[in-house]
Amino acid sequence: MADGRVYPSDNRPEYHVDYSSDMSGEMPHGSGQTRYNYSSGSSGEMPRQPDSKSTDPSKPGFSGEMAMTRNPQKQHVVQIPKDQVFRTPPPQNARLQKIYAARAARKRNRNCCCFFKYLLSTIISVVLILTIAAGVFYLIYKPKLPKYTVNSLAVKGFNISMPNIFMFSPEFDATVTAQNPNSKISIYYEGGSTITVYYKSVPLANGAWPRFHQPENNVTELVVPVKGSGIRLSKSMHDEMLQNQNSGAVPLNLNMKVPVKINAGSITTWTINVFVSCDVTVDKLAAAGSTVIDKSCSVKVHVFNKF
Repeated sequence: MADGRVYPSDNRPEYHVDYSSDMSGEMPHGSGQTRYNYSSGSSGEMPRQPDSKSTDPSKPGFSGEMAMTRNPQKQHVVQIPKDQVFRTPPPQNARLQKIYAARAARKRNRNCCCFFKYLLSTIISVVLILTIAAGVFYLIYKPKLPKYTVNSLAVKGFNISMPNIFMFSPEFDATVTAQNPNSKISIYYEGGSTITVYYKSVPLANGAWPRFHQPENNVTELVVPVKGSGIRLSKSMHDEMLQNQNSGAVPLNLNMKVPVKINAGSITTWTINVFVSCDVTVDKLAAAGSTVIDKSCSVKVHVFNKF
């Protein structure tokens, strides 16, 4: 194998192509001849001429057609569904996909944590500012709750002394005293108030607190009318109320919800609901006027109700 060619049998003769014509090794110009040096093998046969077309790509005369004929290659067409191409990454990209997915998950978690931290810090800041403002307001103005007292209660259309009558339309005129004990705060009574008179959780009449402005260190007495219609009592409750009147002690309850605004200097607050509950005991239910023999009122203020 002097020229790198492989023959089917070792007994094949080898041949060498000599392109030189003299000792100088140069090719005579215009000769157009090629000389071959042959060495015969043991068989004594003459060597074959080299093929005009070679199957070795590195040798002159290579023919791709001959190579394809001697080494035919089979071709296979594989069809892959489109959704599988996009959803299933190749094996060499599986690790990269996991890295990118983990990185995206960490980024989302970091964004959520930052949002909640910002929200929490905002809430804490607002609460702290409101607390400081309330503390400063209290130290400067020293606010006090208003006071309320039921002085008398006149009743009409509620004659429980008549037997076998259990439906009434009572009317009450409640005389109430409102006191503002603050020296630097005035009170604006707004609309939307309610007053209800109860007898043992049974509503008897409804009314409204009037709108007015109460200045500092002021005491105002009001007559508030409340009316009921078609109030029906059970026989047992009617008999119990009649018994209480005969004994000279009829317990009633007066509940009020009054929206107010507080004014302190140049500051006016939002609407604040004031809830008043008064337990009142009168000697009788009469139009001429009832004498209040016992009374007590409690006041609650809801500062942060609906604005």
